[in-house]
Amino acid sequence: MSWRGRIGWILAAMAFMAPASSGADTLYAATVRTSAGANEGISGSLYTVNLGSGSATFIAPLRLDGRTPVGVTGLAAHPTTGIMYGITSQLSGNSPGSLVTIDPNTGNATLVGDLRFPGSDIAFNKAGILFTWLPPTSQLGIVNLTTGAVTPIGAAGTAGTIAGLAIDLHGTAFITPSGAGGTLDVVDIASGAIKKGPQLNGAPFASNINSMTFTPSGLLLAVNSNAGSPASTALVQINTATGVVNKIGTLPDDTDALAFVSTQFRNEPLITGQTLALLVLGVIALILGIIGWAVGRRAK
Repeated sequence: MSWRGRIGWILAAMAFMAPASSGADTLYAATVRTSAGANEGISGSLYTVNLGSGSATFIAPLRLDGRTPVGVTGLAAHPTTGIMYGITSQLSGNSPGSLVTIDPNTGNATLVGDLRFPGSDIAFNKAGILFTWLPPTSQLGIVNLTTGAVTPIGAAGTAGTIAGLAIDLHGTAFITPSGAGGTLDVVDIASGAIKKGPQLNGAPFASNINSMTFTPSGLLLAVNSNAGSPASTALVQINTATGVVNKIGTLPDDTDALAFVSTQFRNEPLITGQTLALLVLGVIALILGIIGWAVGRRAK
């Protein structure tokens, strides 16, 4: 093969082998309120969170239809559509105890409907069923994505505290119904039966585990709160086998929700400028390679 052919094939390989994007997922956090006693009432904000440091970057205030402020106490992204859902807190100045969808780029929320039962956190299983934890009756519930209405699972229990809820890739649902000083329990998503888990230890604050989510690699993350007003909060990692809690970083006051959203669902263009340039380069290089190969064949 001639030198033109060799260069052409090398350029083509480089162009087509170059990654178009990192494919990383993004961790989002939401606050139930931006500041206590604000003139517009209790309202929250949306952030992205650096998993390495726990530091948060403000995106936008949470607004129904871009206008009406709301406070969010749970976030979860649908496993196949990537749509971000949230539930509003009972403290929210508007539409408390409701299911909403949230645009992760703007913070704009769309009302789905009334939950009918106040939940403290939400999580999807891999089948796309949305679950919530109901502190007033210490029950798991299924959330209707069309109406927002919650259907409790199993028998009602005694009233409990705010709890985080997260479901791993195997369908195991974890909850923290007795706070940061309690246990990391497992709840059966079919029957609602609760199985006691390991004792939590090492949390920066002894009060609440407000919200939980699993990373794509299977690490359990949570929001740990001191239950103050405003509440100091920290991003922590929980060992599901031992219950050991390790602090990652400090979150904005009154953070009350966590969720991962895959890059492919973040309303990004299917072909970015960089990707398009690589594709064009690849096509040109491929053509040059073919021409070089043909010339080399003739020369022989």
